[in-house]
Amino acid sequence: MKEIAAKENTDHSYVARMINMTLLAPQIVEAILDDTLPDIRLTRLVVSPPLLWQDQLQRVGLQAR
Repeated sequence: MKEIAAKENTDHSYVARMINMTLLAPQIVEAILDDTLPDIRLTRLVVSPPLLWQDQLQRVGLQAR
């Protein structure tokens, strides 16, 4: 991550957060794009996100389909 950050001239913690966003449950990504995600700060999702999608959904107050 440090190499990517250096190449992109950014902080490695930013790169880590962006990589964590690739692990978000599809329902969360859909809610972000549709602007229907409950009132929550994205930092709550991208800093140490739960690995299980069910746990992610619970954290943001969405129901599993």
